[in-house]
Amino acid sequence: MAPLLSLGILAAALVELRLLDWHAVAAMVPRDPRFWPMFALAYATPVLCDWAIYRRLWGVPASGIAALAGKMIGNDLLIGYAGEAYLIAWARARGQPVRAALAAVKDVSILSAVVGNGATLFLTIAALPFLGALQLGVPGWIVAASVAVIAAPPLLALILRRRLFGLPAASLRTVAAIHAVRATATVSLTALLWHLAMPQVAVFWWLVLSALKLVVSRLPLVSNKDLVFAGVTVALLGHQAGVPLMLSMIATLTLATHVAVGAVLGIAGMADAAMRRGRVAAPVG
Repeated sequence: MAPLLSLGILAAALVELRLLDWHAVAAMVPRDPRFWPMFALAYATPVLCDWAIYRRLWGVPASGIAALAGKMIGNDLLIGYAGEAYLIAWARARGQPVRAALAAVKDVSILSAVVGNGATLFLTIAALPFLGALQLGVPGWIVAASVAVIAAPPLLALILRRRLFGLPAASLRTVAAIHAVRATATVSLTALLWHLAMPQVAVFWWLVLSALKLVVSRLPLVSNKDLVFAGVTVALLGHQAGVPLMLSMIATLTLATHVAVGAVLGIAGMADAAMRRGRVAAPVG
């Protein structure tokens, strides 16, 4: 299973590699030297938070960060939950019982969705007067229904927690806290990254826009989220020249990083699998 997923990540990386316009990306990258360390930190934050979680649950060493990067890239380049399958296969290859690995990954994934929805719900309620003032053309009943849909998973998880989760309560609290840190860090680092790319806009407005981006991306009953977010951007920042280009540049850089890291992980994963098969097949002298 693990070699197939490694091959899938490598194949997806090669496909995406053909679609990237490297010259356009290079032309858009800001010259501020602080941009790259901030981009690296923003990119690594989800992986480091996952490592903190699985270090607590499984005692994963620092070398396991590569597998957790593969989990993130698998979800982004392949299909949803391909990354979780990759992580389970990786854990199984290292002696983790399959049932325990499945249970842990399931609980972590559910808590990720629950905490993400909870953070979105908090930001949505805080932003409701603000969103109304922006006059984005989204009917109030759609916003209200979306808020109800966002609120449902956290409420259900709270009600059904004894049946839904298998991890101990202390572990669940730790996992939820790390997910909350990740959500906060993602919004904050995204705002700082945007500010470094376009310093003429105050970091406060980027922070507001980053939070609203999270809200818009999770509104379940709004069909054209990109159009709504474009409206939010114009309402907040006006017709700032270069904002769509800057957002496209960072999205392309993220994809390019996925391609580079995914290619390395795919090759390394297949080499590791070949070495393991060689050790198993080697005759005992």
